Amino acid sequence: MTDATAIEGLLEEAATAHHAAFVATDGVDAEWPLWYASYLVERLRDAAGFTGTRSELVYWLVRLDKEYGDADSAIPWPRFYAVRLAGL
Repeated sequence: MTDATAIEGLLEEAATAHHAAFVATDGVDAEWPLWYASYLVERLRDAAGFTGTRSELVYWLVRLDKEYGDADSAIPWPRFYAVRLAGL
């Protein structure tokens, strides 16, 4: 993948959709990587040339969540994830 801006937009879109889907729990979902991967995989293929599987995307989302937490970054998470995903 190469387009970090497109990926960031898709991650923000997914976050909004996920929160709406889990409004009863204020967006809390222990299995969020599965939901996000299902929502994003085709969109990432279309918009950013992602060639991986849904399972691979789950892996990257979990890994990036850990990296983001460890980095204690001031960068918003969608940008942090997008830059890394664009490098795949």
